[in-house]
Amino acid sequence: MNMHLRMTKVFMAAFLRGTPSVNALEPFAVNMRVWPMDLDFNLHKNNGRYLSCMDIGRMDMAFRAGLHRPMFKYKWMPLLGSSTIRYFKSLRPFQKFDLVTRIAGWDEKWVFIEQKFISKGHVYAVGTVKVLFRGADGNVPTKTLLHYAGINDESPVLPQWIADWHSADQALGKYIPKQ
Repeated sequence: MNMHLRMTKVFMAAFLRGTPSVNALEPFAVNMRVWPMDLDFNLHKNNGRYLSCMDIGRMDMAFRAGLHRPMFKYKWMPLLGSSTIRYFKSLRPFQKFDLVTRIAGWDEKWVFIEQKFISKGHVYAVGTVKVLFRGADGNVPTKTLLHYAGINDESPVLPQWIADWHSADQALGKYIPKQ
């Protein structure tokens, strides 16, 4: 199934569902399958398709948490600040897998989301992203975003590897290559 059809399915389900259906701090899974258009020349899931699936998992999580309402009302746009992914095994043609998405933590600007590709109890890849939402007045404060998602807790402590990745990413963000 092409990515646009997968995303359309997420949008339709969100509007048909009506009310939020998950606690945004709990992990949840989206069931998917590797389709022929997801393959690369090695006949396994293309690395770029993992990232596209991760987009779908995050949008599904946002919609399930009820964030689609303020997104449309205030014209908030989700923006990806950075991503990293580690591949362990290859997903093969027509293989079913679950994309498990969870919020790992947040700071004043970023929400850190971990996403795992799991099939038959085995982890095939783990990706992490940092995201924010931007509206007409600039970045939406994380506290505001979390309020709409029904989260009034303090951030969980980030796993050390995510904190290390974020520090390295911030250093890279200060580096401007010369042409």
